[in-house]
Amino acid sequence: MSLNKALVLLAFCLNSLAASAQKFSYGLKAGVLGVYTNFPDQRDTLKSRIKLGFSVAGFVSFPMKKNCSFQAEGGFSQQGRSYTYGPSGDKWSSTYQFIDLSMALRKNFKLKIIKNIGTNWFVNAGPNINYWIGGKGSLVPYVGRTQNYSFAFDTPPGPDYTKIYLNNINRWLYGINIGIGFSAVTLKNQMILTELRMTWGQTYVGQKGSEFINGVNGIGDELSLKCNLKVLNLSVAYVFDRDLQKGKMGKSTKKVK
Repeated sequence: MSLNKALVLLAFCLNSLAASAQKFSYGLKAGVLGVYTNFPDQRDTLKSRIKLGFSVAGFVSFPMKKNCSFQAEGGFSQQGRSYTYGPSGDKWSSTYQFIDLSMALRKNFKLKIIKNIGTNWFVNAGPNINYWIGGKGSLVPYVGRTQNYSFAFDTPPGPDYTKIYLNNINRWLYGINIGIGFSAVTLKNQMILTELRMTWGQTYVGQKGSEFINGVNGIGDELSLKCNLKVLNLSVAYVFDRDLQKGKMGKSTKKVK
């Protein structure tokens, strides 16, 4: 599936929901995240460290029965990998940029904290999709100076010493989102929302030999992309509620002069 097809499919789903829905919410969110790289075959040699990143997104949600809602998101995130190769002590760091798409079913629960201020807590779960669009990397060898690299996607290894050549990779990464959060009304038809979300990556980024760096010998075991990403994201969002039916009723009741 191409990125354009995924965006068209998401837009079609949202348009179908919007056409039938009289009430919906929309907003913007931003968050900080920590990424842990899971190496299933090389946990003893590739020791993961937390890689910090960020995310920004727009979203729209539609209420359902029994205090449930459906939410769809689209945005951008900067994630990556950070790990040490145990036998040599080499430290690797990669920064990845992704287009993010996700959907979730949310269950809301009433929460009374302050009088006359509507508050809720919620849980949600759903699928997550990342499309890998770019990035860069660096190597801090046990002895020597830091070396920085740019990425060359789907390109046969060449003579450039400043590129990481990536082949047989997965540009589409799929995962499962599980989140818990809190919301509070700020103004009429507006609220602020915070969420702690775990994205459990299910797709390997690539294969063991998917990365190649020209001019550096004996590091094949250090460059394995047979791994998936586990992301913890703490975000804050501002939400606007809309009720199209009430808006139409207001217009119809105006007197004609």
